[in-house]
This record gives sequence, C-alpha cells and structure tokens, in this order.
Amino acid sequence: MTDTTHTEIPKSGLLRWEIAVALLIKVILLTGLWFLIFRWQERPVAKPDIAAHFALPAKPGATNPVSSPSTQESRHVR
Repeated sequence: MTDTTHTEIPKSGLLRWEIAVALLIKVILLTGLWFLIFRWQERPVAKPDIAAHFALPAKPGATNPVSSPSTQESRHVR
C-alpha cells in the first residue's frame, strides 16, 4: 500500500484574519462608492441657505401677515 499525502488544512486563526481583512476592504470600498455616487454628485459650490429654502413665498400686496377670518372662510369648501 502506498502512503497518501494529506494536504494541510490552513489554521483557523489565519482563515479568520483573511475573512476579516476581506470584509474590511469590502466595507471601505462600498463606503467610498456610496460617497462617490450620492454625496459628491452635484455638490453645491457654496453652502446652501436653509432659511431661504424653507421660507414661505410672499403674497403680492399682503401687508398684514395674519389673514382675516373672513378671507379664510370664503376659500373653505363645504
């Protein structure tokens, strides 16, 4: 009978390190891809004005910001 050569199985600690490094590289690459696609796409040159973005449009000729109840009631559909 001939001796069969057994292939050595890698140590489990080394395999864990290889898997951990591969997952870390995958997370870093996916994070970089996310930043390239969503964060840096059409990035504004200047910082946007949040107050101007959420400001209500001014009505022409309206001097009193509080409207009268009769105006509000006339627009109400019953």
